[in-house]
Amino acid sequence: MFMPIWLMILIAYALLGGIWWLLIVPWLRQGPGGNASVGLIWRLTKAFLRIWHRPTFVGRGHLANLAQGPVIVVANHTGAIDPFLIQSATNRLIHFMMARDMMGTGWDDLWSLVGVIPVDRTHIDTRAVRSALRHLRDGHVVGIFPEGHITRPPGTLRPFSEGVGLLAGRTGATIVPCWISETPDVDSVAGSLLRRSRSQVVFLEPIRYEPDTPPAQIAQSLRTTLADVSGWPCQETIMPGPESSSP
Repeated sequence: MFMPIWLMILIAYALLGGIWWLLIVPWLRQGPGGNASVGLIWRLTKAFLRIWHRPTFVGRGHLANLAQGPVIVVANHTGAIDPFLIQSATNRLIHFMMARDMMGTGWDDLWSLVGVIPVDRTHIDTRAVRSALRHLRDGHVVGIFPEGHITRPPGTLRPFSEGVGLLAGRTGATIVPCWISETPDVDSVAGSLLRRSRSQVVFLEPIRYEPDTPPAQIAQSLRTTLADVSGWPCQETIMPGPESSSP
């Protein structure tokens, strides 16, 4: 006696549903933030980067060893691909501070899902600062590009915002400096992601500063650290664009 087709389809759906919820979803939740949706995005992004950009990571253990507690990842800014590269190196969810004018329209739900902290670069954005402080005090990871803009010409370092020093001083967070290089030399988001590269990401030794260290001193110290490891020259003018004193 043959089983009815509708019953076979029902059983197949039940089996697939069981596999999804019992095996796939727990696996996805092992990604950043313990959220299956974020875990899916993270794993797909890692696969894309591995195939298309073939990134090289150095010092990834510096992040892996900081499995708990507040951490600030401080990196130079070469293009839109930067946060994707950094996040792909750790299963801790990084709350990146992102310029609101670069977030586009219709993407708010996605940015909220992956924990982005919007920053208005036209003024001192106290709301963004409070949000970053809250995440750090809750023991999370915050990602900052203290140059405030994608740096041009490539291979240089612009002044770092004092905001990174403010966040570190108020929370006692450990800072992981990060040097990114060899990414696509384009300004557009699509070009940065879709043009092939051999990107390189170097995570340096974690740093902690004394609570009374002035924010400007912390910012300058981190910039000097990245200049030393990269060999890149420092330019003392801020990149043109919306002015901001926020992190």
